[in-house]
Amino acid sequence: MSDERNINVDTDLDLDKREFEDPITGTKYYIVPPTADDVRGADWQYSKTYTKSLIEGITTAAEMMDILMRRGVIGPEFEQRQKELTDILAEKVDALQNAKTLEEKQALAFEVAQAREELFNWNQRLNGPMANTCEQIADDARLEYLTSRMVRNEKGERVWDDYSDFLTDKNQALTMKARFEVMLYLQGLEPDFLEKTPEAMALREIEEEIQSKADEILTEIEKRVDEDDAKSDGTKNAKKAKTTPKKRGRKKK
Repeated sequence: MSDERNINVDTDLDLDKREFEDPITGTKYYIVPPTADDVRGADWQYSKTYTKSLIEGITTAAEMMDILMRRGVIGPEFEQRQKELTDILAEKVDALQNAKTLEEKQALAFEVAQAREELFNWNQRLNGPMANTCEQIADDARLEYLTSRMVRNEKGERVWDDYSDFLTDKNQALTMKARFEVMLYLQGLEPDFLEKTPEAMALREIEEEIQSKADEILTEIEKRVDEDDAKSDGTKNAKKAKTTPKKRGRKKK
C-alpha cells in the first residue's frame, strides 16, 4: 500500500540510495521517493499556506516584482549588470579550465570563486525579496511536508510520524539537514554538487599536486638520509678496522 510507513532500506531502495548523517550524532538517515499520498498532502499544505499568507497581507510574487520595479531595484540596469557578471564568470571559468601551471590554476580558482560570489550577491537583490512572497513561503511549507514524509531511519521507519512532529523537533540541526538533502534530491542534484564546481575541482587538484610534490621531496630526503647513514656507518667501520690492533700469535720455541 502507498501509505505504509515502514520499508526495508536494504532491499526496498536502489543500490545508489540517497543517505545523509545527522550533523551532531552522525546517525544515518535515508531519503525515499514520495508516494502519491505524500505529494497530495504536500500540495494541500502549499495551498493552505498560500491562502493563509495571502489573507495576512503578504505580497504575491507578481506584486513583489512590481514593487521592486517601481523602486528601481530591478529593471534594465539590473539585468545588464547580471549579464555582465554572468559573462565575467563564464570567461574566468573558461580561463581556469585552460590553465596550465599550478600558479595559474590557483590564482584563477580564487578569481572564479570571487566572481561567483559577486553574481550571487547581485542576484540576491531579486531573490531576497522574492523569498518572502506567498509563493515562496508556501513552497517552503511544501518542501518541509515532503521532508517529514520522505526521510527514514535505518529500520526503514519514518523519522517523524506527522508533519507537526517535524516542525516541533528540537533537533534543528537534523531538520535543517534533512530539508536541504530532500531539496537537492527533488532538484536532481547530488549532495556534493558544490564540490564539483570548476573552482572547487581546481583547488582540489592543486592540493593533490602540492601533496604529491611534498611526498616526493620527503621521499628524496629520507633516501638521502639513509644513504648518508650508510656512508657514515661504512666510514666508522673502516676507521675501527684500521685502529683496532691485530692479535699476534706466540712464536714457537
